[in-house]
Amino acid sequence: MKKTTPSSATAALLHTASLYLGILVVMLVIGGCAAAYSGMMRGSLSRLRNADYDGALAKLEKPSGSTNMLLYRLERGLILHYQGDYKASNLEFEAAERTIDQLYTRSLSRGVASLFTNDAIVPYTGEEFERVLIHYYRALNYNHLGEFEDAVVECRKANLRLADFAAQDEYELSYKNDAFVQYMTGLFFEAAGDWNDAYVSYKDAERGYRAYSKVLGTPVPEELRQDLVRMASALGYDDDVERYVHLYPGSVFDPESSLAGTVVVFIETGLVAEKRQQVIELPILESDQGVDHRTLSRRAAGRHHYPRRRYAKVDYWLKIALPQYQERPSPVRAVRLRRGTEVYPAVLMEDLDAIATKSFSEKESSIVTRAAARALVKYVAREKAENKSEILGFLVNLLGVSTEAADTRSWLSLPSKIYMARAKHSPGTVDLVVELLNENGKVVESSPLTGIVAEADRPVVISYRSFK
Repeated sequence: MKKTTPSSATAALLHTASLYLGILVVMLVIGGCAAAYSGMMRGSLSRLRNADYDGALAKLEKPSGSTNMLLYRLERGLILHYQGDYKASNLEFEAAERTIDQLYTRSLSRGVASLFTNDAIVPYTGEEFERVLIHYYRALNYNHLGEFEDAVVECRKANLRLADFAAQDEYELSYKNDAFVQYMTGLFFEAAGDWNDAYVSYKDAERGYRAYSKVLGTPVPEELRQDLVRMASALGYDDDVERYVHLYPGSVFDPESSLAGTVVVFIETGLVAEKRQQVIELPILESDQGVDHRTLSRRAAGRHHYPRRRYAKVDYWLKIALPQYQERPSPVRAVRLRRGTEVYPAVLMEDLDAIATKSFSEKESSIVTRAAARALVKYVAREKAENKSEILGFLVNLLGVSTEAADTRSWLSLPSKIYMARAKHSPGTVDLVVELLNENGKVVESSPLTGIVAEADRPVVISYRSFK
């Protein structure tokens, strides 16, 4: 019997199909590892909520490549911080900073591959607010270790990082002035006796909070107002004192006050909003025919902002996957410190949920445009494949659908909100209690802070973490 062989056309088709299948397998493996990050963190986060830090660390999976390495460093560094292993925490955060620097030299192959799969294949470089908060936690680590000079150095690094963001000015708000971190640096500078640097940071923080008030709903803290007037008075800036007194007529200022002997407690609550995937459809109109790829991507992205508009002569609907922030519920509505019968209300200093959501909204148009461009590439590839063969078209479509996923990666162990309470005390040991209250004013969590040593010549900074 004569052996039959496939025709050259059939052989070429089989070769192409095999090639697409191979690409599909590779892309699913690479893209899936990145896109499934939040799912990989579930076990660690569930233990973190119960303050089981050993269990949370044990559940962290170290990635083999660079795609999620930054996140691994950030999560591990923060859990070690909460565990009280401040030296190990700083080593992780230092490695995270090196990773950020390295990732600015991006891999061209990964960038091209993301056009055919999803953004999650590209190594994660961190949101702006995530990169700044590394310095906050490193400063706290040094402070807890008694290495105060290193804490001050970390504050200067934070100022430089924020200056870099301000210079880039990529977005309307662009997270170019983290008001809380500026305040924290001012506090450490004042404690170190660097009054001029402290005053500059306090002024930057005040400007930041005025922007927060308009955009995020976080007002200028009363404590910052007092610090500004006190520091301006100490430095002899009488015009500035008059300006701030006029700017905040509801405040009663004491220019002769001091932070000496003050216990400052940063209280972190909840878990920051996480990114979830949403799938939307964008209309591609008959009038779009012949339009170049980039213009069409921008047009489609612009239509995302008008989802209810009725479009005439829709050629087809382009389906894309986008990330969106979703807050994680918390019963906490207020925080306070208590010392015996004395109560010290805490003020909200940083609403990370609001910052994350606002930062994302400023980048959303570029994310939608990129997702639309990717979907258009997949659509054209499918159309061309279907012209050759239904089977080939099916495989290309399978590749496109299977790899379409939103990049939902983020630093998940961060708090939702950071409060601050200050208690004045004479030099010596003091015991305080942190209380978290719900919307009805009922205490939902109470924890003692014992053996705090108030110093005669400077404020003492400590922190407390609740996962409520």
